[in-house]
Amino acid sequence: MKKSFLRSIQLRFAVVFVSLMVTIGGFAQNQNQVLLSIDGTDITVSEFMNVYKKNNIQTEVIDKKTLDEYLDLFINFKLKVRDAIANGLDTAKSFKDELAGYRKQLAAPYFVDDNVVEGLIKEAYDRMQWDIRASHILIKCDQNASPKDTLAAFKKISDIYEKIKAGADFGKMAAEFSDDPSAKDREANNQHPFLKGNNGDLGFFTVFNMVYPFETAAYKTEVGQVSKPTRSNFGYHLIKVTDKRPALGKVQAAHLFLQIPPKSTHQDSLKIATKIDSLYQRVLAGEKFGDLVKKFSDDKGSAQNAGALPWFTCNRLVPEFILTVYNLKDTGMVAKPVLTSYGWHIIKLLDRKAIGTYEDNKADLKQKIVKDMRHDKSKESVIARIKSEYGFTENAKALTAFYKVVTDSILNAKWKVDEAAKLRKKLFVLNGIEYNQQAFAAYLAKNQKKEKPEAIESYVNRKYKSFVEETLLAYEDTQLERKYEDFKLIVNEYRDGILLFDLTQRKVWDKAVKDTTGLEAFFATVRSNYVWEERKEAIVVNFKNVKSESEGNDLIFMANDLLLKEKLSFEQVKERITTDSTYTGSVELEKLVKGENELVDKLTAVGQTQKKVVADGAEKYNATLVYLNRILPPTPKELAEVKGLVTAEYQNYLEKEWIKELRAKYPFTVNKDVFESIK
Repeated sequence: MKKSFLRSIQLRFAVVFVSLMVTIGGFAQNQNQVLLSIDGTDITVSEFMNVYKKNNIQTEVIDKKTLDEYLDLFINFKLKVRDAIANGLDTAKSFKDELAGYRKQLAAPYFVDDNVVEGLIKEAYDRMQWDIRASHILIKCDQNASPKDTLAAFKKISDIYEKIKAGADFGKMAAEFSDDPSAKDREANNQHPFLKGNNGDLGFFTVFNMVYPFETAAYKTEVGQVSKPTRSNFGYHLIKVTDKRPALGKVQAAHLFLQIPPKSTHQDSLKIATKIDSLYQRVLAGEKFGDLVKKFSDDKGSAQNAGALPWFTCNRLVPEFILTVYNLKDTGMVAKPVLTSYGWHIIKLLDRKAIGTYEDNKADLKQKIVKDMRHDKSKESVIARIKSEYGFTENAKALTAFYKVVTDSILNAKWKVDEAAKLRKKLFVLNGIEYNQQAFAAYLAKNQKKEKPEAIESYVNRKYKSFVEETLLAYEDTQLERKYEDFKLIVNEYRDGILLFDLTQRKVWDKAVKDTTGLEAFFATVRSNYVWEERKEAIVVNFKNVKSESEGNDLIFMANDLLLKEKLSFEQVKERITTDSTYTGSVELEKLVKGENELVDKLTAVGQTQKKVVADGAEKYNATLVYLNRILPPTPKELAEVKGLVTAEYQNYLEKEWIKELRAKYPFTVNKDVFESIK
């Protein structure tokens, strides 16, 4: 992971260098003129000025000297790229894969309709302002159902719709006909107790809580009204909107909960109702809500936290609970007990976060839209644009031939393309290019996999739609460099940046690190540049976490005696202090230049000492003694002491030598008249 991260950082610098070297803004009068030729390859003014203007303030007057220097750097850069190509780096699989990955990322925005996405964001934000409560009736119909089954489902939902329009009760119709199992009463079994049906009631929801077609139909239906049949991936819905309220936003509440056991008698239920009311009166009388929760609540999980529930929105809890929370306007308010399907609750509002501004929500909404099926509207818009731009036409009759040659074997990934061998007619035309039945047959064979049963006609239509869309998008992808100059340039920059990175790593960075013989030889030529100034060799004694200032002074006095009275050497002092468990000291022999240690800076003669005892918080002290062992005159540094600096200098040297080699190896010429006209 570290290697991958390092490469991404280095590559970014390489691409930035490409940006520093290579942009097209150009001066209009010279854009297509050849400015530079390198080994037979022409480079236009526009390519040079594109990079230059990317990295210089557009309003500034171009400095002639700067432009000359820039051209020199640009030539060096292009020579390196030429050398990378000469070394075959552009043919390596790793290079191609990496560039393809970057290109895919760069191409993605060209396949999004920004206007559609912006409209979806605004639509989502407008819907965020409202919470809706609705009931529904579902007639299941697989999204890939045959026309016959689809028609049957639509007829069934239409008949129900007509009955409701004629006055039938929506809830009763849901309980009788809906394929949503929650609408009906469900008898107790090994998996669950008796569950009373909800008559289609889905409770409250807001944007992104339901599939997009359902959400759209609900938000377009007035309170008390029933939508026309609406198709989703699940089937056909009738939606009755029963409530619409300003958005609850995000809420945190606490509750005291008394459960009503599934087999409770009426008398049991009355006792629980009486108990919850008495607890509510105690809250009103001033008893602490949290104390009552811990003692009486049946929700043991939240009881440990004074009844606090995780933050929730309108769709997370049963509607009776949510309706109560809507009426709690101020933090700390406690509502009257409310009965839900789970039992009795006393609810206390802890906090509320309102819906923010459009700008507050825009980024988050955009992320959600990209992951949501509504984003298909952007894709549909792009597909429509491509069809129009390239004169897309199709032969619908040619597709129906596949209904006879594609068999159920394709649902088990066993269909053979030979079964469509006789199909040769044109299916569609894109920008003058014909795609025939054989192209689609090959697509079917390649993309078949085990799937659930589906009518062949539906399967063929679905796959044909995917085939057309993928073909259109793939073709448009091949045209991006031709259509969009900016895209072409940025892809070329990444291409050159990757090549530059790979070859520079080989020629300069890795070589400087691995070539120890070359590094040592280079160091011999620059050794005079690396000299220590006068240094002081000092024995530094430290005692940490000392209990008092006086104890710190005692320890310093003891160390001082070891050095000055007993005249022990560094090794002897270190052994005495560090091996005695009564001390928490360290002893180091350090060579220091001026400014590295304030105590050592005060020492002017061998044998002198300086001390310091300072507080270190929490009634602890640090005690330090320094002793000047000797004064060292200026001396040359060893390679091991400055290897990092020398390696960097060696890399610069290798790069300069490489550039000299490249300038001699690859002929290049500058069109001076064109360059002067730029200046």
